[in-house]
Amino acid sequence: MRNKTKDLKKNKILDAALQIFVKKGYADTRMDDIVKDSGVSKGAIYHYYSSKKDLFLDLINFWEEFYFPNILDKKYRNKKAAGKLREIAKDVILTFKDKKYVFLAELEIWSLANQDEAVRYKTKKLYTNLIKLFSSIISEGIENKEFKKINVNIAALSIMTSLQGVIWFSIFEESKLSAEEYLTEVMEFIIIGLKK
Repeated sequence: MRNKTKDLKKNKILDAALQIFVKKGYADTRMDDIVKDSGVSKGAIYHYYSSKKDLFLDLINFWEEFYFPNILDKKYRNKKAAGKLREIAKDVILTFKDKKYVFLAELEIWSLANQDEAVRYKTKKLYTNLIKLFSSIISEGIENKEFKKINVNIAALSIMTSLQGVIWFSIFEESKLSAEEYLTEVMEFIIIGLKK
C-alpha cells in the first residue's frame, strides 16, 4: 500500500510538471509552480527530485510509460503485423483525444535535448526503443509473408515520424483534417506500402 501511495504521489508530481513545462517551457518553470499545481509539498517534491533537471529527466520515462502503456506492453490483440500497427495508431489517437498536452511536451523534450547531453541521451534511448518495437513488428510481418522485404530501419523510422505528425494537430487546432483521420490514413498508407 505504501509503495502504491508513493507511486501515485510521484505520478501526480510528474503529470503536473508535464503540463507546466508545456505551458511555460522548461526555462520558465519553477519548482514552486509544480508544488502549486500538483498539490504536493515542496519537501515531497525534493524527496523525489534533487533539481528541476532531475525531475525533467524522470519526466521522459514517465511520458513514455504513463501515456503510452499499451505500446510499451506490446500486448496486442492482433496477431498480424498490420493489425498491430493499426492498434498503435489507435492508442496514439486515444492519448491525443484525452491528453493533447502530451504531444506538446514532446516538443519541449526535443528542445531541451538539443541543449543538454543528459536529456539528449534519455530521449535517444526512448526513440531507439520505439524504433526497435516498430522494427520487430515489421520484421515479423516480413517473416510471415505479410510484408515485402524492405529496409526495416527505414520503415520503422517512417512509422515513428508519421505518428509524431500528430504534434502538428496539437499546435494548430484549426484544421479541416482531424488528428484521427490523419493517423488512420497515414498508417494505412504505410501498411499498403509494406504489403506491395
